[in-house]
Amino acid sequence: MTRANFSEFVLGAMPGTKAEIVIKSGVSQATVLKWIGQLHADRKIYIAGWKPHPRAGAAMAVYAVGDLPDAKCKLKHMTKRQVRLRFEAKAKLDGRWDQMQARWRSKHWIRKARAVGDPLVAALFGAARGQEVRT
Repeated sequence: MTRANFSEFVLGAMPGTKAEIVIKSGVSQATVLKWIGQLHADRKIYIAGWKPHPRAGAAMAVYAVGDLPDAKCKLKHMTKRQVRLRFEAKAKLDGRWDQMQARWRSKHWIRKARAVGDPLVAALFGAARGQEVRT
């Protein structure tokens, strides 16, 4: 196939997001991304709107054929606190929250035990700098 045919496949699969265009056109993701960038730079397509990501990512542009000005994204961004609270809620529903907390506690105590050091090693080689400060 020639390059023009790939651009026609991409144009024929619009309107849609990049992922939707990949599915509709049957062309590889790398080729679709390249052609969307090229066609958008040439003002043959424009951003008609924005969709929220189905899971948690950034907003997705919806591309359409034409040379109209790009639509501004008016979707609200989630704060870091909102993302963390949503993650914790999902983890508690899945039952992963208790496992994660247990892992965090064990790592804490492993790090804390490592900081104390072995007294025999300290007698042979001298105290570690962190231990010299504590005594």
